[in-house]
Amino acid sequence: MPIQRVNHHAHTDRRSGFTLVELLVVITIMLLLLSMTVYAVNFSRESDRVGGGARQLQSALSGARDRAIHAKAPRGVRFFLDSTDFTDANGNQLAENRRTVTAMCYIDPDQLWSDGRIELHRWDLDNDGRTDTTTSADLNGDGVIDANDNAETTKVWMVYGVGTGWWELKRRALLFDGLRIRIPKGPSGTWYAINTQLIDVTVPPAAVQRLVLTTSYVEPGETQVEVSKAFDGSEPGDYEIELPPRILPQEPILLPKDTVIDLDGSRIPAAWSPSAATGGEFSQFMDVVFSPRGNVVGAAASRGLLHFYVCDNQDSIAIKQAMAGGPNLSGMNAFLNSISTPPPPLIPADEIDPANPNTASWAAINPAAALTEPGTPYLVHERRLVSLYTQTGGISIHPVNPTDTNLDGIADDPYRLAELGETAK
Repeated sequence: MPIQRVNHHAHTDRRSGFTLVELLVVITIMLLLLSMTVYAVNFSRESDRVGGGARQLQSALSGARDRAIHAKAPRGVRFFLDSTDFTDANGNQLAENRRTVTAMCYIDPDQLWSDGRIELHRWDLDNDGRTDTTTSADLNGDGVIDANDNAETTKVWMVYGVGTGWWELKRRALLFDGLRIRIPKGPSGTWYAINTQLIDVTVPPAAVQRLVLTTSYVEPGETQVEVSKAFDGSEPGDYEIELPPRILPQEPILLPKDTVIDLDGSRIPAAWSPSAATGGEFSQFMDVVFSPRGNVVGAAASRGLLHFYVCDNQDSIAIKQAMAGGPNLSGMNAFLNSISTPPPPLIPADEIDPANPNTASWAAINPAAALTEPGTPYLVHERRLVSLYTQTGGISIHPVNPTDTNLDGIADDPYRLAELGETAK
């Protein structure tokens, strides 16, 4: 009987997957790589954000300068105080940071108003044609209304206008206290600041509208001091008032998200700083105006070299926390009250200059400064200085100098690299 052979093929078991341990190892490696990538991307984005904000500010200033040269007329940039709420390092919602700038726009400052004719008068509050012998105003500006002010009434303080349209200008918020009037009109005239208290827009306009000069007219007049009309037909009948700059029709220039210009860290004109006239806040008219020649004119030119401190918003808050150890600046009360436990003073009392809140020693936080909790170092983000040379109109970007020789947590001179000409990468 034939034997049937059966071929048995050996089957080799082959593993087609990964063990749990191998999967965990691969996943761990992927997570590490992902974390490193996210960190690197975030770091790069933060650096680009602050650097981009600095370049955006540089571009805005350069754009205003180019516009002035092209138009052969003054053009400028206006900075707007931030109006958004911000949070502290712990995520607590705090009040708006009204000591920073996040938006700008282009302006045309070349607006002069000269309608109608004017007369110059001595102090005559009741408008009876006779010079007042007493006054309820502090004419000499010494803070006290006394006999010295009564002696000032014979000086020329009032500007009477016919056909000037001042009432309508005030009603439209284009004429207000602090604006300047030049008498007479043109380069030969003298500028005076004005007060508009005698123009009442709640009633119909009077035929004669009156402005008050904050400093008396340069000439004493030619009529008898008892007569309020100071000149008998020989005074300059023309004038020009410098109206607020006109905002040019264009979208506002916004800095990148969470990027600000910190005004406390910046070196800015004194006219922009908080004062009693501005209610303890920075001025609402922070304007950099370029002439047709490309240089800076006006209040911003008085400083010579301006430094705009561009930083992360959290760094800006850290500067305010550092300032909590310094003098109680106007406008800072609400912010300091929002900090439950202000940090200890970082600046020795004998090194503080209360008359100058924009000192260099407050401008840059050192990375080693413990500003959050005792023993916890505050890690500073990217920072840049945008420097404007007002005499030439040149604009450049520089790094902040973090050198802190006395180890008080505040940079000694954050503007040093900018003034030496070291540009930022």
